[in-house]
Parts: sequence; structure tokens; C-alpha cells
Amino acid sequence: MPRASRNKPTSKSARGKERGDRLRQRKPRRKDLLIIECNSTKLAADGMDLGTAFARLTNNDFARALRPHKRIVLVRTSSVDRLMRDLAETFDEHGRFRSILIVGHSNQAGLELTSDSVLCSWRGVGNWLQPFEPEYVFLAACEAGKSAVVRDLFVPMKKTLHQVYASPTTLHITQTPPLAVLILMLLYNGKIDETHSGALRLGNYILTGGQLFRWRREETGPGEEITAASCDAISSLFDQGVWDLAELLASAVSRLQRTNH
Repeated sequence: MPRASRNKPTSKSARGKERGDRLRQRKPRRKDLLIIECNSTKLAADGMDLGTAFARLTNNDFARALRPHKRIVLVRTSSVDRLMRDLAETFDEHGRFRSILIVGHSNQAGLELTSDSVLCSWRGVGNWLQPFEPEYVFLAACEAGKSAVVRDLFVPMKKTLHQVYASPTTLHITQTPPLAVLILMLLYNGKIDETHSGALRLGNYILTGGQLFRWRREETGPGEEITAASCDAISSLFDQGVWDLAELLASAVSRLQRTNH
């Protein structure tokens, strides 16, 4: 009498592979960078349309030759209705993004997302971004690096968001290049080197007075309130406005030469 055939039990590695295959089918690979330029008409009038400038920088022929497979999308906001439609269309067409750059006028209370002159709370901003499931968020916006702001951003995106880069003080246009360098580092290397990041941000403060904080999710969670508040206090202590070190040195040398003569 022939023996009944029995299916071999599936190994753990095989089950893991099948589960990974199913996840990849459900969630395509993230696109690289979504740039959201908030109230873009006002930013352009103020000469602060940095999102448009960065999109041009990364989408020229030379940049595309260096990163042929990178996908960067720019969204300019105007009204709330237009914002909702544009973000929905962006998600439908491109899906998730690994990183998001937001450019806009803001303070600790919220972000000027559109021309309606109403600040959107930072928790609300996090809700807008949550469907894109970013791992990195870069904020070219004033006071967006304060601990309370970052904590509100992390709440809706706590499952995916790893790091936030932003200034806890007023951000001037001459203090923004390090943000662009960090984003380029992430685009081309796939990660942000901590040593290079720290040196870049320290150099920015020395040269321009600009402060750029990097926040991790665990640094804003329960039990970290005192440490986070200390970071806020330190940023206020070191906030001496904007300066140009090269200009200051040139002025000092000029004064010294006049004194000697």
C-alpha cells in the first residue's frame, strides 16, 4: 500500500522570505525626496523660495547623470484646498518618500502652510506628512528645531520617522546651505554620516551664527523632557543673530591696518 505523501514543513527562512516578498509587493520602494514649498508665492517675493532652487539644483543634467534613479518631487502650496489636492495627487502618483524638505515661514506655534495667513500646528503638519511615511524630515523654517515642535512632528509619524533636522532659532537664508548639503549626503550616500554632519553644523554656527539641530525619535519621547528643554535653553543662550565670519575678519583686519598707519 503506497504511503500517503506529506508536505514538508516550511522552514523559518522560507516563511520569512515569503513574508518579505508580500511586504515588498504591498509597499513599493520609497521615492527619494519630497519638497514642499509652503505659500510659495510669498516665499518667492521674499527671495526665500529655496525649495524651487534646490529642485533645480538636483534636476539638472549633471545631477541626473550622477543619480539617474533618484526621484525628487516639488510641491508648491497656495490654498488649503489646493494643498489637499496636490498632496493627494502626489501620493497617488509617487507613493511614499524617504525624506521630506519643508520650506516656509513659521514659529514655535506652527507653520504657514498656505496663503490663508493661518498657522498650521506642528502636530497638524505631522498629520499632513504621515501618509508619506518619511524617515527624515528637513525643515527650512524658523524655530522648527525646538523640542516641543519636533515632539509634535514625531507623534503622527512615530513608526517611520527617524530624524528631524531644523533650527531652533530664527533661520536666515545665509544659514541654510548645510541643510542642502545634508540632503545631498543622504541622496548620494544613502545615509548621513554623523561625524560629517556634526562638523558641518558646528562650522555653520562659527561662520554664520546658524544653529541646526538633529533630533532622533528617542530624544523627544517620555522621560526626555528635561534634556530636551536644556537643548532649547542652550540654543537661546547661543543665539546671537546672524553674522558673516569672513566679513567680520575682513573688517577687523581693515581696522587694524588703519590703526597701524
